[in-house]
Amino acid sequence: MKSHQLLTVIWLPDIKNSIENMLRDNNYVYDAASSPIEAIDAIGKYAYKIVIVDSLLPGLNGYQLVKRLKGTPHGEYAKFIVFMNSIPDNKQENVNKRWGIHALLKKPVNEEELMSLLKRAESYDLPSEKLEIYTAETAEEMLSEFAHMLWTGKTTCYGKSGTVKEIYWDGGNPVFAVSNNDNERLDKWLINKGLVTEGVLGAAYDIMNKTGIRLGDALITLGAIGDDVLEHAVSDHMKAIILDMFLWEGIEYTKEEKIGGIKEMTSIKESFPIVLFEGIKIKTDLEYIKKKLEAQGEVVSFTPDNIFNIEDFKFPQSFNRLMSLINGKRSMYELIGKSGLAHDDAYRFLYTLFILKLIKFTATDQGQKTVFLSMSSRPADSSSTTRFTGNLQDISIVELIQMLELNRKSGTIQINDANEIGWLLFNKGRLVDAYYGDLTRANAVYRILFLTEGEFDIKFKDIIGEPRIDIDTQTLLMDGLRLLDEVRRIEPVFGSFKKRFIINPSHRFNADEEKEELTRIFNGKNDILTSSFLLNPDPQAGMDIMNTLLKNNVIQAEE
Repeated sequence: MKSHQLLTVIWLPDIKNSIENMLRDNNYVYDAASSPIEAIDAIGKYAYKIVIVDSLLPGLNGYQLVKRLKGTPHGEYAKFIVFMNSIPDNKQENVNKRWGIHALLKKPVNEEELMSLLKRAESYDLPSEKLEIYTAETAEEMLSEFAHMLWTGKTTCYGKSGTVKEIYWDGGNPVFAVSNNDNERLDKWLINKGLVTEGVLGAAYDIMNKTGIRLGDALITLGAIGDDVLEHAVSDHMKAIILDMFLWEGIEYTKEEKIGGIKEMTSIKESFPIVLFEGIKIKTDLEYIKKKLEAQGEVVSFTPDNIFNIEDFKFPQSFNRLMSLINGKRSMYELIGKSGLAHDDAYRFLYTLFILKLIKFTATDQGQKTVFLSMSSRPADSSSTTRFTGNLQDISIVELIQMLELNRKSGTIQINDANEIGWLLFNKGRLVDAYYGDLTRANAVYRILFLTEGEFDIKFKDIIGEPRIDIDTQTLLMDGLRLLDEVRRIEPVFGSFKKRFIINPSHRFNADEEKEELTRIFNGKNDILTSSFLLNPDPQAGMDIMNTLLKNNVIQAEE
């Protein structure tokens, strides 16, 4: 067999010597472990095809160890041969079903019988040996593709110097990661982060050898680390394994779907967009990022994506201004220049949004900026080619919504008024999501109902993802129309809802958080009505707050 494809787990010296002599006499190459913890450590590094286990082990018996190893990413596919002192009638079949054991052998082990079992177990290939090998130029491109597929399964990534990393996905999010790189072992990572000491690890290893429990459980038993701290440490460790891949130059990988046990794995805490953003932050090839962006076009607009939503991200608040400037009318260079960010940070942030398919680029046409707005592109089919456009002066938003609801249509209504861009997303006639500038969900629907001018573009297509509006469409319309009547009575107080406010430069804020939040709302882009929705879901309450801010000279009309 190839190196690292056969593992023996035998504790008693006499049995260990006997089995290993049999293997050597028959030209087998193997790894040897003498305890459950050594076996767990070994199978965490290599995808063994066959594991030979003696039923008598310190801390765990053979069946318990097999169950533990079968629950690991590599152990899922291994064939287990277990030695027993005696095998009762029908035990073989029952053990196969319950424990996933390939075969039982009675001790003392017969060499001919063992060799026969090994030959039969060798005849199958590991899944990774049958899979097609793919290539990707960068980690972000490979990872984003799986995220947008809402993929569940395993990717095995091959780096230089024999580094192999496995990433397990659940619905488009990486939930588990493991590496065969000795420098990326959990124990070394805990020491490097100052969470444990060498002495504590030594004591933990003693407990592991005696009981067969895992490293984390041993550390908790010692009182060296708390449950919550360990849980987040393991999550950060797995995330670090993934982030290291962003520095790789080219990636070869295989993929396997329908991998069992993913939901039971220790999970990475951050969602994929956060992992992606952090990976791009540490990426050193800034010139590559610039070229990627510049090749897309000049004018930048948001394109709503049913998988990821900006409001769910934990981006630094310093990036809020850049996001508020994206309106489908400004070029990438204008955005970077006005963002207030260092150019390197701004490029990386836009690249993150681009890889997430949250923004689109278009070129200028004879000096006139063309606004191109659409959902993320999907393969064309009979359900995605039908569309029609029009003007809100000819048909109202309410009529459009009722038409799609009545006909149980799926698709998007894209709206481009004089100042802002909006989307309404439908699935079988139900409004499931909406965007208008910085507003999302129900608030965006209510704001769009106020529009009486602007062009619309309806595209019929399948909508994927979970609905983010939990109110039925008719109730949504009734609530929106009620707000419409109530709020229009207030308009004379402000003169016009088309006014825009900005922060008074002379005002001194007590907290930076307050200043950043109000600057995001009153940035000269949002009109009074949009600002009121951002201040409070009840626009009347929002306008009361706005009145107070005006009276206290916190905000002022844009000149």
